[in-house]
Amino acid sequence: MEVEPPGRQPVDRIPEVDGDESSIPGLVNPVPLVQRLALTQERDDRFIGYPPCGFDQRVFGGHLVAQALLAAAGTIQPGRVVSSLHAYFLRSGRPEEALDYAVTTIRDGRSSAVRSVTVTQAERVLMTLSALFAEHREDIDTRSVLPPQVPRPEDLVPLHERRTAVPDRWDGINRPTREHWWTASRPLDVRYIDDDAPGRRFWFRAEAVDGGPQNLHRAIVAFASDRSLLPVIVKERGAVDSASVPKVSSVDHALWFHGDVRAGEWLLYVQDSPHSTERFGTARGLIHSSDGAVVASVVQQGLLH
Repeated sequence: MEVEPPGRQPVDRIPEVDGDESSIPGLVNPVPLVQRLALTQERDDRFIGYPPCGFDQRVFGGHLVAQALLAAAGTIQPGRVVSSLHAYFLRSGRPEEALDYAVTTIRDGRSSAVRSVTVTQAERVLMTLSALFAEHREDIDTRSVLPPQVPRPEDLVPLHERRTAVPDRWDGINRPTREHWWTASRPLDVRYIDDDAPGRRFWFRAEAVDGGPQNLHRAIVAFASDRSLLPVIVKERGAVDSASVPKVSSVDHALWFHGDVRAGEWLLYVQDSPHSTERFGTARGLIHSSDGAVVASVVQQGLLH
């Protein structure tokens, strides 16, 4: 699979557009997620990426994580896939400036490799990430937590219809969402499950990718894994409407892959928040494939202001 060089890809200007988060009025970004995440390799250990065009908010943490993972994978010998990663968010990224990904080789072993990535923007360090890569093989799943019994995604309403039906509902997404979700700043089709169960549960899918290495598909899941984690901390603390919601920012993000994933397939994200204090909250999640297997585990810490 070939991906066009990223650069500052053009967006379409139309007279009217339904907004998504902090979209720029009149602009729609038709660029597929896989191209938004694509990098230009400047040297063996240095890559350049960009935030998506058409949006004026800070750079989404999942975007930084996914691009950093792809930069690290660009220095790894074929046949190895990312097994785990840990990122620290240090500063917010600006929407119109290039992102510099500098990769450091920590270890190259016979069966695994470790890379460290420093993400800068105009000499400001935004994030650091460490990632472990291991030989790609199909391990036998000896134990996998069963997913909860929930409706299938096809039986749940899309996000833009959900917000229209219950406009006062607070679910961690504060602005209108797009019917054409693939043009959003965080282009994911999200289907929330509303019931009395603790935590948060939702199905999600990204745009399908034709071919491509497993590291690319895992990078797309890494992008999605940062979605809606902080709101579960707020929900478990008892905030139920926008007036009672504290400001929360991500501190770090850890992710483990337990099996292969494929962009375009539905995945079930089961989240909870096991602990919080006045200043910090912890969110965690299991990502299940459509057949129930656990394909990834996620933990994130949030700082409450």
